[in-house]
Amino acid sequence: MTKKMLMLGLSLLIVAAAVCPSTASEIYVRISPEMELLSGVLSQTSWIAHRGPANGGNEYFRALQEFFDPYREHEAVKIAQRLTDRGFTYDAQPAFAAHLGPLPDLELAYEYSEYLIQRAGSRKNLEDFRLALKTLAEEARFMDFYAAWEPYLAEIVAETTAEFEPETAKGWLEQFFGWEAAEFHLILAPAMFPGGGYGVTIDTPDGGLIAYQITRENGISTDRPEFPTGQSLEQLTVHELGHSFVNPSIDAYPKEVNKLRPLYNRVRSEMERQAYGSVGIFLNEQVLRAVEVLAAGELYGAAVVEEQIAYHENRGFYLTRFVLEQLEVYQSNRDQYPTFREFVPVLLSQLADYQAENCSWWEKLRGILPF
Repeated sequence: MTKKMLMLGLSLLIVAAAVCPSTASEIYVRISPEMELLSGVLSQTSWIAHRGPANGGNEYFRALQEFFDPYREHEAVKIAQRLTDRGFTYDAQPAFAAHLGPLPDLELAYEYSEYLIQRAGSRKNLEDFRLALKTLAEEARFMDFYAAWEPYLAEIVAETTAEFEPETAKGWLEQFFGWEAAEFHLILAPAMFPGGGYGVTIDTPDGGLIAYQITRENGISTDRPEFPTGQSLEQLTVHELGHSFVNPSIDAYPKEVNKLRPLYNRVRSEMERQAYGSVGIFLNEQVLRAVEVLAAGELYGAAVVEEQIAYHENRGFYLTRFVLEQLEVYQSNRDQYPTFREFVPVLLSQLADYQAENCSWWEKLRGILPF
């Protein structure tokens, strides 16, 4: 670890402790060798044709892709291609990497979630991929490659986070939802594209929660990797880390969520184009986008609220304003709802009422049909 990375890590931990001296969760910001190994393998698959950068990508990505080019017939690449072909894409790959321990052992640090197993087809598929990645890293001496680039990558981390205040997003999320995560990890992924991120939640054996935000490179630079910075990175952090709070809260009510399928069917085609392929995923994303609007208004001023609502509605999240109004009710009644978990049944009930009043008979019929 370089001195710059060490000082950055220490400063982030000090900030986290200042928020809540007794129980504050820790914040880690870094580039992960394990995520870079995965990125290099994916660069040899058809994934790159759909999620690749413009103009050949940044200089680090080009070096990573070239490094793995001789291994395009390796078992790890073949497995990655098979998984990609079956739809193990978008958030699935980074979520898989977040479950793994550090190289060179690449042990399974946290048991795979049912969501990951379902996306991959079986637990065996995930384990075969993990073991093949470990073998490839050893055969290619990947950690030598990574060590050579580590000072460069440390500079990217420092530059990206120079005006980033992670405690802003972390503190707001914990106050709003009413509980803490054990750890927050913000992983910059300079060889994943395009700009944006993924949120990953890991449940620990002792009942704790670890929240990951994987932030992708903007996908435009042909020089140094570029990421969102400052306020833009904070807003992205609210969204991606917010998944760790919203998803388990909504997912705890599968029957109630499934009854809201007419709301999803209204924008199903648009959602599927964005990889939001079920009513549950849609509702998680819809609620989170309303949370994001609320946070932006409180953190950066009321002037941004209407702009944010319009942004999300233009992308098919037509319930943003309605859900935002329900979240304001939650905020005004925290004595009755100490945490967001207590409020979720109320929120789902309000959405059911909205559905009854606003969905046509055909939309409601489609909600019970098996398509």
